[in-house]
Amino acid sequence: MSRAELENIKASCFPHFTQQEEQNDQNEQVDQNEQVTRRSSTRIRRSGLFIRSDENNAIEEQFLTNLLKYSCIAPGKRPKIPRLQHSKHVRDTVKTMNLVLSTHLDNVESLTKMVDVVYAAAVTVCENHGENPKEPHKYHRPTEPPWKVRLESRIVFMRKKIGVMHTYLSSPSPSNKTIKAVRKLASEYRVKRRDPEFKDKINIICDSLKQKIKALGNRIRRYNERTKRYKNNRLFFHNPKQFFRNLEESEVMDNNHLNHQEAHKFWSDVWSGSVAHDNGAYWIDEAQSQIPKTQMDSLVVTESDIVEALKRSNNWASPGADGLHNYWWKQFTCVHKKLAFMFQEALSDPSRVPDSFTLGITHLIPKKGDLKDPRNYRPITCLPSVYKIFTAVLTRHICKHLKENNLIAEEQNGCRSKTKGCKELLVVDYIITKQARKKLRNISVAWIDSIRFPTPG
Repeated sequence: MSRAELENIKASCFPHFTQQEEQNDQNEQVDQNEQVTRRSSTRIRRSGLFIRSDENNAIEEQFLTNLLKYSCIAPGKRPKIPRLQHSKHVRDTVKTMNLVLSTHLDNVESLTKMVDVVYAAAVTVCENHGENPKEPHKYHRPTEPPWKVRLESRIVFMRKKIGVMHTYLSSPSPSNKTIKAVRKLASEYRVKRRDPEFKDKINIICDSLKQKIKALGNRIRRYNERTKRYKNNRLFFHNPKQFFRNLEESEVMDNNHLNHQEAHKFWSDVWSGSVAHDNGAYWIDEAQSQIPKTQMDSLVVTESDIVEALKRSNNWASPGADGLHNYWWKQFTCVHKKLAFMFQEALSDPSRVPDSFTLGITHLIPKKGDLKDPRNYRPITCLPSVYKIFTAVLTRHICKHLKENNLIAEEQNGCRSKTKGCKELLVVDYIITKQARKKLRNISVAWIDSIRFPTPG
C-alpha cells in the first residue's frame, strides 16, 4: 500500500487526531510569520526608517512642561545646564528633540522667547540622560578611599611604636613608662624580656617596622600620582584652557586674597568713569583723508551666516547669564533659519534686542604681581551665547567689507581676522635683534604698554 492510502485510512479511523495535527501545523506557521514580522520590524528600527511616536510624544510633553516652568524665570536665576559627554544615545535624543522643536517655532516671535525655547529643549535632553539641572551643584569634600585611610592609620600606629623603641634604645636610663611600653611591644612580638639579645631584637623589630612604613608609603604615593594623572587627563579633555592655566600659575598663598569691595570699586571707576577725548585732533582728519570713501552694502543675515558663526565657536565655552552653551545652538539646527530672520529684524529695529543680551558674568583672572591689588587681574566677561552669535555675524560681514576695500592700514595687526598680531610682532622683534647682534649693530627698540587707571572722582 502507498503512503497516501495509509493516510486516508488513518483519517477515517482517527478523524479528531488528524484535525488536531492540522491545527498545530497552522499554529506553527503563524508563529513563524510573527517571528519574521518581528525580525523585519527590528531591522526597520535599526535602519532609521521607523520613528517611535510614543517616545516623541513623551519628549514633547516633557519639553512643554519645562517651557512652562522656566519661561517665567529670569535668565540669570535659572539653574545651570550640565555638560553632556558625547555618545550615540545623546546624539539620537538631540535629533528627536530637534524634530519636536521644529513644530513649536511658529509661535516664537522674539529673541527672548527663542532663548526660553532652546533652554527648555536643552533641559529636556539633559533630563533624559539622568542630568537634572533643577538641583544646584553642591560642593562635596573629596573623601579618601577606605583602604587609604586604613593604611594611614596603620602608619601612624607603627610610628608610635618606632618612637617608643627609639627612645628606649637611645637613652641610657629610660623611664619606667618607656620600659613598660617596650615590654608590652616585646610580648606582642614574642620577645622575652630576659633574653640577653633583647636590645638587638628590639632594634630588628624597629627596622622591620620602618620597612613596612616605607612600603605602605610607596603604595599611597603611587595612588596619589595615579589620581593626579587621572584628574589632569580629565581636565585636559573637558577644559584645556584651565589645564594649561594650572600649569602656568604658581601657588598662591592663603593671605593673597583679593578684597571684593576694593575690586568692585576699582573696576567700577574704570568702566563707569567718563573720559573727555580730543575729537578735534589733527591726526583724525589726516587719517580720514587716507581712507577711501565707500559705503557698505545693506547686510542680509542668512542661515549660512549662523552656521559659519557657530563653526568657529567652542561647544562648551563658559556661557553667559542665560546658561546656554554653544553646543545647543549648534545641534538644534531647526532654529537657525528663524534665528537669522530675528537677527535681520533686530538690525532694522534695534529695540527688538532685549536688555538681557548685554548682561554678562565677569571673572577676574589673576596675573603676576601682588594679587591683593585689583590692577593685577584681567577681567573676562561671559556674555550670552546668542548675543555672541549675533556679533559674530556682524563681525564677519564688516571684516569682509574692510578687506575688500582695503580700509585697514597695512601696519595695523589688531582687529584683523585670521591674524595673530602679537605673535608677528614678536617674530619681527626676534629677527631684528638677531641681525643686530650678528652684525654688531646698535639698536634701540621701545615697547609701549598702556595701563588703564581709574579716573579721579
